[in-house]
Amino acid sequence: MRYVRTLSVTAAAAVVVLGLTACGGGKDASAGAGAPGSHSTPAPALASVADAMALATKQASAYTSMHVRMTEVVPKLGTVTCNGMFSYQPMAVDMTMDNPAFAQLVGSGSIHMMMADGVAYMDLGAAGAQELGGKHWLKMDFASLGTAGQSLSAMMNSSSGQSPATTVKLLASSGAVKRVGQQTVDGVQATFYSGVVNVKQLISKGVFGTSADAGLKQFLGQESNLGLSDETINLWVDSRNLPVRAQETGSSTAGPINVTIDYSDYSTPLQITPPPASDTVDYSALLHQAQGNS
Repeated sequence: MRYVRTLSVTAAAAVVVLGLTACGGGKDASAGAGAPGSHSTPAPALASVADAMALATKQASAYTSMHVRMTEVVPKLGTVTCNGMFSYQPMAVDMTMDNPAFAQLVGSGSIHMMMADGVAYMDLGAAGAQELGGKHWLKMDFASLGTAGQSLSAMMNSSSGQSPATTVKLLASSGAVKRVGQQTVDGVQATFYSGVVNVKQLISKGVFGTSADAGLKQFLGQESNLGLSDETINLWVDSRNLPVRAQETGSSTAGPINVTIDYSDYSTPLQITPPPASDTVDYSALLHQAQGNS
């Protein structure tokens, strides 16, 4: 039974990280819209909001790796916080995830996860090691999980997912972006923009045409599959025209969507060093064992 619970939390943890490629937020941010103590002052004059969105898209598109700090409300898990490095095209992850439910499932409320080349490694801590023959890391090779796993791996590595640039494009596509003013985000002066995206309307306008941006096209498809019709996007952009915070809220068939992602340390692609094989247990082997004992 404990193996099944370990497998369940591992899959849930993977979904949380993959959420960065599909939807984004929910940090209790002092710079959020309407947050207590937040300040809005007139933003510096720009030619237009459209120009600001174009500049932010260009700057964010120049980077494929950055530090992220995310808080997201996940159905059946509650609030999950993630903190670490994230890289797009190809996808790579090195971050820590925290959620009280993890402690109930594997004995630790914090899981360190690394992922690259379609393979995820999760450190389940000392309590997890007791259930894994003394080994700390659980390896999940998506290619070994059949057609579904291989498709998922291909999607992750070919898509820009919910990258900062895709978020800017999504906000700009609303056609009604408002420049709210200046706010401070983690000590950084930023311009706050906000808008409401009508997913169904964008799809009906033909965003899935062959000339559509691939990342935006895929993201809108994922939003539609979640049953999301309208989504409010708040975006904070610094003086370098780089997003420093993105917040998305809405309602889907799976429940409320509330995600906030803070971006910093835009840098070179992330390099992942897998843990020693001697300290690793393969997920598929545990899966077969669990199925055999059921």
